[in-house]
Amino acid sequence: MKALISAAELKEIFEMPGLRLLDASYGLPPADIRIGHAQDFDIDEVADHDAPFAHTLPAPAVFADAAEKLGISNGDHVVVYDRSGVAMAAARVWWMFRTFGHDKVQVLDGGLPAWANAGYPVTQKVGEILPRGTFKPAFRAELFKKRDDIVQNLTGKTFTVLDARDPRRYSGEMAEPRPGMGSGHIPGSLSLPYASLIDNQTGLFKTGDALKSALASVDATKPVAISCGSGVTACVVAIGLHNLGHTDAAVYGGSWAEWGGDASLPKTKGSQP
Repeated sequence: MKALISAAELKEIFEMPGLRLLDASYGLPPADIRIGHAQDFDIDEVADHDAPFAHTLPAPAVFADAAEKLGISNGDHVVVYDRSGVAMAAARVWWMFRTFGHDKVQVLDGGLPAWANAGYPVTQKVGEILPRGTFKPAFRAELFKKRDDIVQNLTGKTFTVLDARDPRRYSGEMAEPRPGMGSGHIPGSLSLPYASLIDNQTGLFKTGDALKSALASVDATKPVAISCGSGVTACVVAIGLHNLGHTDAAVYGGSWAEWGGDASLPKTKGSQP
């Protein structure tokens, strides 16, 4: 299944049985509007709360319980969106579902703004409880990288590491937003800012030649792992790669929150890998 769904495509299947909508808006104040019967999905809540970093991937059973409480079963078609239009946390949720074996998941391209701009209706949020779903997770380890995987790759170089942060954070010119973080990037990693995959005019993902150009530095013959600040915007790059047929890109869960905060790990500054 393709990673993105347009507002028009979503409207076509809006009454389809088994369609489950999720509002994954992150860092926004509460809102009383939604698309259809969308349920809220908070990446900080559906997480490993014993981990030292925010929105760390939870255990499969924890994720399955959260999905079931949202009325989601294995056969359902899940569509995730963000009220801001920028598909950051929505992309993270897309990756989470795929990591736990659920491929029937898509992100609404352009989010709520694209839906509203197309003239489609929104509804008031109410506190209804959906019938509990039945979700059996199947963890896909190949989509998830840990610290040790990245450390081993420094010498093994079995996969390419992409850095989805702002180029100035990659180079070390810009201070990290989290206190105590080192600056720079993982040695050998390539800068591929997630924002370069979004069309500034439309707020939609780039397509065709524009997307190919944005991802031109990626060697399609080699496995890829994506890092960012905390494992969220890396998932935007994973969607871009997915759109070009590279469906097995992994995400480094700890990302720079882990790597930059560990003084024992090597860091490189400058615009080159």
